[in-house]
Amino acid sequence: MPPLLQCYRLCHHVGTKPLFTNIDLTINNGDRIGLVGHNGCGKSTLLSILSGARDPEEGDISRHGDLSLEVVEQFIDPALGTRGLLEALTCKLPEEELVTRQYQAERLLERLGFAAGEFEYRVDDLSGGQQNRLMFARAMINEPNLILFDEPTNHLDLNTLLLFETCLKEMQAAFLIISHDREFLDSVTNRTAFLRDERLYFFDLPYSAAREALADQDAAAVAAREQEEKTIKRLEASASRLATWGRVYDNEKLARKAKSMEKRIEKLKDDKTFVTRGSGLNLSLDVDSTQADRMLALEQCIIRAPDATPLFQIDNLIIRPGERVALLGRNGAGKTTLIDTIMTAFRSGSISDEIRFNPRCQIGFYDQELQQLDPALSLAESLREFCDGSESHFKTQLIRAGFPYLDLDKPVSVLSGGEKARLMFLIIKLNQPNFLILDEPTNHIDIQGKEELEDQILETNAAVLITSHDRRFVDNIADRYLLIDNRVLREINAPEEFYRQMSAAQASDVSRRSEEPPTSAPAKDPLEQLIELEELLAADLARKPKFQKPRRQEAWREEIERLNRLLEDTDD
Repeated sequence: MPPLLQCYRLCHHVGTKPLFTNIDLTINNGDRIGLVGHNGCGKSTLLSILSGARDPEEGDISRHGDLSLEVVEQFIDPALGTRGLLEALTCKLPEEELVTRQYQAERLLERLGFAAGEFEYRVDDLSGGQQNRLMFARAMINEPNLILFDEPTNHLDLNTLLLFETCLKEMQAAFLIISHDREFLDSVTNRTAFLRDERLYFFDLPYSAAREALADQDAAAVAAREQEEKTIKRLEASASRLATWGRVYDNEKLARKAKSMEKRIEKLKDDKTFVTRGSGLNLSLDVDSTQADRMLALEQCIIRAPDATPLFQIDNLIIRPGERVALLGRNGAGKTTLIDTIMTAFRSGSISDEIRFNPRCQIGFYDQELQQLDPALSLAESLREFCDGSESHFKTQLIRAGFPYLDLDKPVSVLSGGEKARLMFLIIKLNQPNFLILDEPTNHIDIQGKEELEDQILETNAAVLITSHDRRFVDNIADRYLLIDNRVLREINAPEEFYRQMSAAQASDVSRRSEEPPTSAPAKDPLEQLIELEELLAADLARKPKFQKPRRQEAWREEIERLNRLLEDTDD
């Protein structure tokens, strides 16, 4: 069958900045394409051109006659705000089919995790995750054969993310999806397009495999470019020598040969292998270290919501220097509330039996809404508010972090989410904390930013407490896992236990909370525990060295030995 959509030599600028030049793209039936690129490279612009919402400055787009295309954007249409959930979906149907297809709309909403009692909820009253599900339903209701998704995974809770994964795997339509979630892309795509250097790099592979192929291609380009540079330098030296001999000996033949060689050199320079410029962004963390036995201790502590409602209890939690701890739990379980409780106690300097800090503890805090930044201050003024240093030092650091000199006086209010995140990480870097508390740090950064952040955290000796819905980020960073479950904080061996819980609860509303009192998790059979730990150890040893977790490996080995002794005693 002919392609659903085909683009030829597309070019587009924003102001004087070129976004992409002479790119080609083909989408066929069955394609599940992930579109990847750093913030600001033009992904959303390309999507709007593919959808027909805007025209490219140059190039052509060919659409198949049977193409039925829908777009799932990042935000719900404000005009739907006062409508009920079901009405906001059925208004996408042809008027003559409203009655006959309402049942289909109801079934679709139920498939996406909505209960019948929620069908009349106003769209404005839905949570962000529920609105994302509604936008997905609106795109699917008329059964298109191509859907374009503009970052649907941003700010999603894990439950909704897993639900999306399931729906996309079952969906018959082709799709192109912009996302910064690597695990999600690996799960649902079969092709990957990298928008970079104003070009499109295409691979018939899901993200991780495509990323390795792109890295290999980049390495080959660098090697080829280095060889070409050596050849050019050698020829330039020869041409210079021939030209000199031609003048000294008044030899026309040598002079012509030098001129011919110079023309060859110019052609070689024009045809040099292209080497990526990268994103031009710079994200780094410098932290202090301390040799204390613990950074933070919480004992017999009840974490409460702002209205004093108990959320969960902590019997005993200790975070030591260098430990990287992931805090897991459903939306509404109290993860951010726990972090707010810790930060309130730290900032107040109050001493209590419930929450205690090491006297040398210095916290670098990243809040997911970036509310610490004053929108009225400029970039340099923001650094002055949080850090010590001179104006010239601040400007130098901002430029090194990737902010153009001409933008340094811009107010924070005009920055993108990614730029605010970069500014917040720069503030943390300049203060050199020894304890990082990062609440959803990956929300506003692209894949390259996530990978840079992972590398920076892994290179530090700081203690780390993170929350994140990005499974790959959690898996790469954390060496301890805490789960808020049944209103109790408990430690688990690996995040897969939590992911399995979330997968099993896909159809439930993420905001619903259990009304029953806290209960302990059922004890696992020792043999089941042993098998699980051996699988975790083997999987971790198979990872790249920088992502391995030696502390967890040691703890797993000790527990494996204990379980083996227990099973041997049981056999006796």
